[in-house]
Order: sequence, then C-alpha cells, then structure tokens
Amino acid sequence: MITKQTFHVIGFVLLLFAVFSGHWFFFLFGGFFFFLPAAQDWWVKSMSKWVSLEWSSDQTRVLSGTPVHITVRLHNRSWLPLPATWLRFTLPEHVSVEGADEVRILNHRTSVRLRFDLPMRQSATRTLILISNKRGTVWLTDVQSETLPLLGEEPTVMTLSISFSLLVYPLPLALSPVVLAETEPDGNRISRQRQQDDVTFQRGVRSYMPGDRFKHIHWKATAKTGSLETRLFEYTAHPNWRIVGHILPSYEPMMQKYNDTTNERTISCLAALAGLFRRKSVGYEMYLTVKQRGREHFHLPTGSGKAHHLHVMTQLAQMHHFVTTPLTTVLRRLEVAHGKEAILIVTPRMDQSVQASADRLVQRGHQVAVLDVSSDPVIIQRFEHARLKKRSVMMG
Repeated sequence: MITKQTFHVIGFVLLLFAVFSGHWFFFLFGGFFFFLPAAQDWWVKSMSKWVSLEWSSDQTRVLSGTPVHITVRLHNRSWLPLPATWLRFTLPEHVSVEGADEVRILNHRTSVRLRFDLPMRQSATRTLILISNKRGTVWLTDVQSETLPLLGEEPTVMTLSISFSLLVYPLPLALSPVVLAETEPDGNRISRQRQQDDVTFQRGVRSYMPGDRFKHIHWKATAKTGSLETRLFEYTAHPNWRIVGHILPSYEPMMQKYNDTTNERTISCLAALAGLFRRKSVGYEMYLTVKQRGREHFHLPTGSGKAHHLHVMTQLAQMHHFVTTPLTTVLRRLEVAHGKEAILIVTPRMDQSVQASADRLVQRGHQVAVLDVSSDPVIIQRFEHARLKKRSVMMG
C-alpha cells in the first residue's frame, strides 16, 4: 500500500469515528489526512514552475578522446527546500563520465547520477567531464529528477528538458607528410589543370556582372564609384584533388567477417587527409563508396575553406548504417572525367581490381596514388604514366 492510500484509509477511519462520536476534532483530523495527499499532488504538478535545470558545455565539436567540461546548475525558486535531489541521465556506452556521484553501465548505456541539496530559493552547481571515445553524435534531451516528497517514502519524479548535442569527429590517423604534386607549367608544356581564382590574393576590381558572387563585391570601391564593383583575384594552378574512400560492408556473409574496425581506420585516414589539405589550402572533393539518397556513391563537392572542412568532418563523424557500393564503380566514373585530375584512393584492400582501375586512370592522363590502410604503417603507391611503373613509399 502506497503512502497516499494509507493516508486515505486513516482519514476514512477518523471520519467514520467522528460520525458515530460526533466530535468535531475527529472531523478536522480526518480531513487533514485527506488534505495532505492533495497538497502533495499539487506540489508535484507545480514543481516544473519552481525547479529548472541549466546545462552548458565548453565545446560542442571535438575530436574523439577530447575531454568536454559540462556545467550543471539546478535552480530552486520555491519556498521549500529540496534535500537529497538526484538527477539521473544516460549516455552511450563509449562515453566516460568523471565527477559524478554514481556511474554505472546498464543495458549498454552509461547511467549517471548526481546529488543536489537545494535550500529554498537557491541554486547549486556541479561540474562533469565527458570523454567520448568514438565518433558520432552524443544527444541528451531530458534528465530524470527524484526529490524527497513532502510526506511518505515514494520519491517525487520529474522530467527536466534540456538540449545538448556533442559532435565527435573521428580521430585522424597518424600519417607522415604527403608530398602533393604541383601542376605549374614545366618548360614549354602548359599545365592541363583548369586555372582557378585564389581568393587569398586580390589583384584589382571590375564592374559587377550578373552571376558574380555576392561575397566578392568590393563595398568600399562600390561606395566610391557609386556602382557595384567586384573583386579580381590572382590565378592559381594548384589542382583540385579527388579523394576516393573505400568503405567496406559492415558484415560480409561470404567471408563471415565484420569490417567495423577496418572502416573506422579508413575513416580516420580520410579525416587525416582532410586536415592535411586544409593546412595546405588545397581544394579537394571526396567520393565514398556508400549510397547517398538514391545515388550510387557519396559525393562531397569541391572546396578548401574552413566551412568545407567542417562539412567533410561532420559527414565522416555521422556516417552510420550505410549501404556500400563497389569501388570499381566509382573509379569507372572518374575514368571519363575531362582534363587531368589528381586522384587519391584510400582503400583497406589493395587487390588486382584496384590496381587495374588505377592503371586505366593513369592511361587516361590522371595522376593516381593509392593509400593502403590495411597495414601499419600505411603504404602509399604512386602510379606513373611512363611504362605504368609503381613505386611504394612507407609512411610511418
């Protein structure tokens, strides 16, 4: 029997005795036992108005294994104290928590409990450290609160809503510096790479033409001349690389093999290459052997800035539950590309089909390099056009 039912039984007995005895004291005493559960119900319904939770973090985008400091503030705006108030929430199993009163693993989830002792009309603060050891997104939308009731033994349970998300990027694989080939003119031979505007160096302005980007308008020159002026930039001959990532199926029934660890290593290598290209300010586009909204492969457009780098890292962090496509299918599409391209293939399986596809790309005038991530250290193979010779370089 719960406390509310016990109070009702006591109140009923007292009222029944008051009816037969006629004493007004028993009427008041019996009514008091009916009043207490009603007051408890009113307090439970009104707690959301008086108790609130504030959750803040110092970072929202981190690499795997980076500590994130969380500040938890519980506010009590009522005139009643809240002793022994517990906050409980769960996180993925790969997230470790420091600074909590209780941390347990239940049903492949990390269960965390915090204790607060709140005086009336005051707040309390706790600090936690979250460390996610796996890429992905950590979500938290609500926290369960358990508070001592006004009477009885059953705790008062309330759900406090919060909004917290932590994007965990894949940890880049340790690679030696990769020498990116230049495509500047060599002697009388002109580079076949299409020239592009380098927004780092400005060489002048011209009148605005329909189709110019809004962010390239020179507003100071526009104010002086009274008409829209567009910035002109120096030309560059650095190539836009094409990175092809080979993602294996999560499980291959013919081989009875799980490839989750192998795919994580491939994604870490792609993250390392994205960081390298970002530091060298080299543009690139990325192809992945996973299907994307009806397409046979996943394609990220060309870019080289900070926004492009964050977009690539976000896509790599959120890649889960994918359907793969053969690597040769993606490479076949690159064979018909116009002009001379620099192609970098990242694969955990350097088999005959990959070598044959690389040879065909070289025959069509492309620069091809293959990163074999199946071994440690990673091996890079550069395919040359002359006599189709390969040379292997160890990357430690």
